[in-house]
Amino acid sequence: MTRDRRQLSGGALRARRAWPVKPWQTRTALAVLASIGIFSGCARAGASGSAGLVVFSITATRSLQLANPGPTKYLLALGDSLAAGYQPVDGTSSPPVDPATGFPDQGYPGGYAADLASSRHLTLIDLACPGETTTSMIAKPARAQCAADYKAEFAASSQLSAALGFIADHKHEVALATIDLGANDIESCTAGGAPDPSCISKGAATAGRELPVILGKLKKSLSLDDPGAPLVGMNYYDPFLGLDFRPGGAKPSAEAFLSLVLLEAYNKELGLLYAGAKVPVADVASAFESDSTTPPTVYGSKLLPRNVALVCLWTWMCPISPAKYSPDIHANSTGYSVIARAFEKVLAKS
Repeated sequence: MTRDRRQLSGGALRARRAWPVKPWQTRTALAVLASIGIFSGCARAGASGSAGLVVFSITATRSLQLANPGPTKYLLALGDSLAAGYQPVDGTSSPPVDPATGFPDQGYPGGYAADLASSRHLTLIDLACPGETTTSMIAKPARAQCAADYKAEFAASSQLSAALGFIADHKHEVALATIDLGANDIESCTAGGAPDPSCISKGAATAGRELPVILGKLKKSLSLDDPGAPLVGMNYYDPFLGLDFRPGGAKPSAEAFLSLVLLEAYNKELGLLYAGAKVPVADVASAFESDSTTPPTVYGSKLLPRNVALVCLWTWMCPISPAKYSPDIHANSTGYSVIARAFEKVLAKS
């Protein structure tokens, strides 16, 4: 069964019938309340009934407001390791456990979903699973721990079914849903160090079949239970531009250039899939200035094309001390903030 995170809603309080109150009854009530410190010295037994009633009304109303702030509003984050906010410093650990639920459903600290939730004053529910593909999001989760968490918290067998269950159980409480998915469908296509075009084409075909199904089910669920909540997707920066950091230079290497050409094509395909589902897309590729080679920018004492330098600055692809960290495609905290701003740019138009 899904854990109910909702706070006491306004509907749980019922107004009682208002009976006429005589002055002597008001003075007696005020005296009793003052004697036990309810008014903290604001009312006296000798105060007039009407004045005391005003003080009591203001105090009681404020107390009810503090005790009943209204329903919690959520940001539901879905997708892969970027949606989870993963960084290589997290190692193989799961996200921290949320004390409120007992499950790791807040993502890793410093991710773009956490930034968005903070800026929009929303409670984050991050169900993203590192390694998730468009296929595994529908079927068996990419990680055994994700599968165990979905089953324990939502009685669900996949990330998609967990998300649909959460939406259904929190009607009118999801204010925003985000999704990034598809990168892992082609991630293995660079295993040899250079992008494999035929592998990327195969991964794109898989995403073309599965992503519309995922988006359609999420859109339908939100339209029924949270019709005002937008679902926003994203495209991808090209981490493999970082291949140009070594040996470096003002011109991109052949591998970095090929990766950019292929990822631009893949982002275009993702854009068409999102457009077909009427889901707006955060343009992360543009936020990372993926097409900009100028002005040349310094990183690690090397003058690099602008797009290469930004990948080095905003991801873990270009370690200056390789012995400490190996190159890693994930964004760092600064990079996640850049991604969050790309989402904000889309949301500002809605």
